[in-house]
Amino acid sequence: MLWLVDEGLPKIVIEWLQQRDIASSEWRGEEDSRLWKLAGHQGRIILTRDVGFMHPDVFPAPVGMVIIRIPNTLYAETILQVFQSGLESVPEDSLYQTLTVIEPGKVRQRPMRTIQF
Repeated sequence: MLWLVDEGLPKIVIEWLQQRDIASSEWRGEEDSRLWKLAGHQGRIILTRDVGFMHPDVFPAPVGMVIIRIPNTLYAETILQVFQSGLESVPEDSLYQTLTVIEPGKVRQRPMRTIQF
């Protein structure tokens, strides 16, 4: 699974994902629309905390998107635990062509093509 991680996530999440192929610091500070397109070209799933990250008018779109929705007051380790727990609760292949929202104790998924902007 290929990931592109938005800069708003703690370093511990990036470090955990480094056992997989990940795009991170090379594009730090880039505009969201450019990252969206880059993820689409490279077949990556975007991981972000930014609910406004989606860019439906930019093509190609990423193969999937995961939003972690948790309070900013939580420790980085807790954010990682919520993310890991959320990933464990859904089949890996369900992350493709899907918007997945991970919250403490809850995961929601919707096909990306059915999302209204």
